[in-house]
Amino acid sequence: MAKSFEMENAQSLTDALRALDDVASESVLRQAAVAGARVVFAEVKLRAPIDLGIYEGKQGKHPPGFLRDHLLIAYDDEVSVPGRISSYLVTWSREAYYGRFVEYGTSKMAAKPFLRPAFEAKKRAAAEAVNEVIQTKVKEATSGK
Repeated sequence: MAKSFEMENAQSLTDALRALDDVASESVLRQAAVAGARVVFAEVKLRAPIDLGIYEGKQGKHPPGFLRDHLLIAYDDEVSVPGRISSYLVTWSREAYYGRFVEYGTSKMAAKPFLRPAFEAKKRAAAEAVNEVIQTKVKEATSGK
């Protein structure tokens, strides 16, 4: 017993499906990924240790807060797949290379992790930020705004 139906405005359905296809574009994926990365980034900045002394490396002196001030959000080319996955990293600049020693420790220094705890604390909020961007884009696409 097959049921039939009649569509009165096929073009409207086609337009809505095309609009939803635009939501899955690389631009929207990047916007959503950056929104999530910003949430984690803010928490990492709060948790980054600030040494009271001045670290002196090969490139000169690093004043207190240097690591915190040289945190950044970077696009991850290795993990990202154009049009499918946009991946961003919260990391430190080249000048603050010693951040890895702070995070993971060395044979002479205990680890003072701040990246992983920040991620763990904010991963749910980051996911919500990603979802919010996507939902906003879906609403814009389906309502014509």
